[in-house]
Amino acid sequence: MTDSSRQHIAVVGATGQVGMALCRALNRLGHEVKAVSRGRSANNRNQLDALEALGISPVFQQNLKDIDSMAAALSGCDVAVVALRANARLVRELEPPILEAARLAQVRRFVPDEFGTHTKALEYGVGTLFDAKKEFQEQVFASGLEWTLVFPGGIFDYFLPNLRLFERITTFGNLQCTFPTHAIEDIGTISARIVTDPRTANKAVQMYANVVTQEQLVNELKRIWPDYDFEVEHVPTETILYLKEHGDPARISAKGGSEPDRERHGINYATYVLCRLACLDDLDTLNANDLYPDHVYQKPEEALADPKFVFGEPRPTG
Repeated sequence: MTDSSRQHIAVVGATGQVGMALCRALNRLGHEVKAVSRGRSANNRNQLDALEALGISPVFQQNLKDIDSMAAALSGCDVAVVALRANARLVRELEPPILEAARLAQVRRFVPDEFGTHTKALEYGVGTLFDAKKEFQEQVFASGLEWTLVFPGGIFDYFLPNLRLFERITTFGNLQCTFPTHAIEDIGTISARIVTDPRTANKAVQMYANVVTQEQLVNELKRIWPDYDFEVEHVPTETILYLKEHGDPARISAKGGSEPDRERHGINYATYVLCRLACLDDLDTLNANDLYPDHVYQKPEEALADPKFVFGEPRPTG
C-alpha cells in the first residue's frame, strides 16, 4: 500500500481552485478534512456549500496572522496544507504565522503554498514571488516539522490556450520550452496522495505528465477548431526580461490573476525563457509518475476539444 491510512488534514484556503480540488480528493480517500476559510462571502458561498454537501464542515479563521487562534484551528491535525494562491507580499505576511501555529498545534507535516513553479530548484533573483517562497521554504526546513513541497506544473485553465479566461491567445518567449500541465482535478487527486504519503516526508514531488510546448498547444487548438479565427499575440523574450524588472509591482492586470505584473512576468521568465517551470534534477525531488503509476491523467487535447473549456458557453462564431 503506497497511501497512508486515515489522517486529519487541514487545508488553509479550502475554497480556492487548488484547495477545493484537494479537499474533494482527500474526502474521496477517506481522510478527515478541516477546510479553513477566512469567512463566507459572495465569492466563496458556492464552494462552501459544495464542501458542506460532502460532509466537510468549514472552519472560519478571519485573521490568518493570529497565531493562537490558528493553532486552535489546526489542533488535532496530522497535516496542514496552505493553498492560498498568494503573491509575494502575502507569502511573507501570512505563511510564517501559519507555520508557527502549526508548530504550536503539534502538526506533524507542513505543506507550504507552492502548487506551481519548482521554486526549490530556482536560484534567487529569478522573480520576486519565487524569492518570497524560497525564503519561506528556509523557515519551513528549520521549523522541525516534516515538510512536503508539491509542484504540479501548469494548470490547464492558465497554460492551455482558451478564450474563457483570456481575450486572445497569448504566447510568451520561447515557443519550444517544454513544461508539464495538468487538469485541476488531477492536481487535486495526486496532491491528496502526496501530502498523506509517508514516502514524501521531507521531499518535493514534481507532477510530470502531459509535457508539451506552447507551439504544440496552439497548433492543436487550430487543428481541433479549424473554422475559428483565433487571434494570437506573442510576448517576446525581451519584453519579459524588461517587465520582470520594471513592471508595475502593485498593479494586477491579468484577468483573474493574483500576482502583480512584475511577479507575473517573473513567472513567465521562469517558464518560457529559462524553461524551468518543472524540475526533476533536484536531489530532494520525487517524480509523481513513479510514485503513482496507476493514475490516468486527462490529456490537453481532451480539454482543447471541449467547447466549454475553450470558449465557455455559448461558443462564439468566428
